[in-house]
Amino acid sequence: MRIFITGVSSGIGRELARVLVAAGREVRGVARRADAMASLAAEIGSPAFAYDVCDIADPASMATLSQAMKRQDYVPDVVILNAAVDLDDEYPGLDFGQSCQMMRTNVDGAYFWVAAFIEAFVERNAGQFVAVSSIFAHWPDRNSVSYSGSKAGLSMLMRGLRIRYAATRLQFKLLYLGPVDTPINPRFSAQEPSGSAIVASATGTAEFIVRMLGSNRRNFYFPFYIFLVFTFLRWLPDTWFEFLTSPFKR
Repeated sequence: MRIFITGVSSGIGRELARVLVAAGREVRGVARRADAMASLAAEIGSPAFAYDVCDIADPASMATLSQAMKRQDYVPDVVILNAAVDLDDEYPGLDFGQSCQMMRTNVDGAYFWVAAFIEAFVERNAGQFVAVSSIFAHWPDRNSVSYSGSKAGLSMLMRGLRIRYAATRLQFKLLYLGPVDTPINPRFSAQEPSGSAIVASATGTAEFIVRMLGSNRRNFYFPFYIFLVFTFLRWLPDTWFEFLTSPFKR
């Protein structure tokens, strides 16, 4: 199985690459930081892992890589849309530049790779797109209102694709994450490397995503309590959600 992953230089993406190669999968990852990916390649120590330097927020960078992949006849079986940034909006003001960066990375960067591979997937009538979303796709976050907006946009993109390609065997999977202790989102701390009941670890999250690949479900929640939150507390007002989650933020 060929798996293409965005954002493999740190956090969940890095752990995903490591876990998938260990499970016998062929992984190709992209990220901006060549040094971090070279370090990961050395750690994995397997030809089953390859990487490309690519800025997910830069359409020209992605287009260059996409064209190279077409020349190589590279088409993955699974595309994991993991790359994301979570930047504060400079409360109590707003930073338009920060907002644009999040939208370009979290939404446009995912949309580009869906568009890049969708025709090949439709032609062979097989393939998975896995989008890493967030509980903040449903409830806003006062520290980063644009992050919530970007994850809501990503989630709606996947839901729309499900309808558009309902007559095919393509799969569009959504993972709604609760707090995860990663460098991308330094506001949450798991306290323990293995994670906690409230804040998940990057390794635990990566292992869950690997299990997702073998499932026919469309929506996933991690840790488990996030499923309960979505199922029973969708009515929860935004202010209550902010109050309840603030103790877990750094």
